[in-house]
Amino acid sequence: MILKSHILSMVLYAFFVCVVLALIRRDERKTQIKYALSLFVIMVIGATIFGWFMFLFI
Repeated sequence: MILKSHILSMVLYAFFVCVVLALIRRDERKTQIKYALSLFVIMVIGATIFGWFMFLFI
């Protein structure tokens, strides 16, 4: 499946990475969910800021 939107691809990738990392690194369900959500927000915001920063040099 090829997505036409780079942002949608980034969000989908961040979601799957966060789920896998939460399952691997945390034991309890509540801490897994909290860790996955915080990591997801950090990844999406960080990638958006980095993409905006790269856009300044085009």
